[in-house]
Amino acid sequence: MMMLLPVLILKDSETSYTGLEVAFGKEFASLGSWVSGQIAFNPLVLLAFLLPLIAGLIPMFAKNGFMFSMIIYVIGAVFIFMIPDFTTVTVTVLESVNEISVEWTYGIGLILAASFSIFGAFFSLFNAFKRN
Repeated sequence: MMMLLPVLILKDSETSYTGLEVAFGKEFASLGSWVSGQIAFNPLVLLAFLLPLIAGLIPMFAKNGFMFSMIIYVIGAVFIFMIPDFTTVTVTVLESVNEISVEWTYGIGLILAASFSIFGAFFSLFNAFKRN
């Protein structure tokens, strides 16, 4: 759900990109075959959003899966906070592809996704000790 909200915002700008755009890629500029700019498809960003979902499903199918779920929530939260580092922006000029460095700020989708993942980790840890 957080993939639908703005995840990354260009620093000193109002331009933002949703989790879907960052994970699956988006062309943000195009001047025909001469010049284009795009965010490349990134499986690590997709994994960052899928890990908390998987962690939430584990306790439903594994009787004592709360500890494993907590570990996956923590890994997911770390990956979510690293999304700006994982995101690759390329500019193509006359068929010459160059990767550019972009300064990102966290969007509301990234902050909420990381917060819910951390909350899920604490909840799983609490349930793991409650069961024992």
